[in-house]
Amino acid sequence: MITMNTITLRKAVSVAAGAVLLSLSAVPAFAQVGVQAGVSVGASVGASSSPAGVRAELRARAAASTTASRDAQMASRAGTEIANRIAALNQLEVRVNAMQRLSDSEKSSLSSQVQAQITAMNALQSRISADLSSNNTSSLKDDVQSIAKAYRIYALVLPQGMIAAASDRIMTIVDAMTAFSGILQTRITEAQTAGANMSASVSALSDMQAKIADAKTKAQAAVSVSTSLAPDNGSSTLMAANTSSLKAARNNIQAAQQDLVAARQDAAKIIAAVKAAVRVQASTTVATSTP
Repeated sequence: MITMNTITLRKAVSVAAGAVLLSLSAVPAFAQVGVQAGVSVGASVGASSSPAGVRAELRARAAASTTASRDAQMASRAGTEIANRIAALNQLEVRVNAMQRLSDSEKSSLSSQVQAQITAMNALQSRISADLSSNNTSSLKDDVQSIAKAYRIYALVLPQGMIAAASDRIMTIVDAMTAFSGILQTRITEAQTAGANMSASVSALSDMQAKIADAKTKAQAAVSVSTSLAPDNGSSTLMAANTSSLKAARNNIQAAQQDLVAARQDAAKIIAAVKAAVRVQASTTVATSTP
């Protein structure tokens, strides 16, 4: 005979059994998570199982990752800087080849320097790539810094080219103005023959010719003092000497340009005087031929 107590006991047993089964069904999932966590920590930490060891290894890995990223960025920026310099040097080489008034030796000297710097830039790029591949941070820093400190593309080589180009233009103008001064001399002589007083024009022509000659001398001096310069490769003494020479060359270019401006002003005075003399002569001719 089943009593109320028996029914109550069975219900209690059933509920307890269900709870046990429910807890057992959850055990594999929790056990799996525990296993995965253990494997993950073991893979990350390795032999360093203590908290201090874990932190040290994580810091070391983070530092290595940061250094590698920084080195990669440094090498990338260096590559851009080198590419920009090579492009500028190639443009300068084109300008050198197009120069007409520089001597062959001056053009050859400048062209050789440009090509040497292009070769050096390419070699430096190779070294920087090797530094990055070998994780040689110290050598990478030195090579990157040498782009500006040792080779002086922007500080020396390109200024040399600009000075040479300016000198070439000045020499071209000098040749044209020398030929023009000969024409002015002829016109002055014709006006004098016709009876005009051209003394002011004679003085202006003399000054014009002197200015042209001085411009030519200064332009040649600018090229001579600049084309022989070589990169200082970090030498402060040579850098100071190069800076001084470039300054002197620029001063010569500026002085030559001022000479040409003064020569043009002399030419303008002469042209005005010649035109005035022609008008006077024409008026005289008309007056004497009128009955």
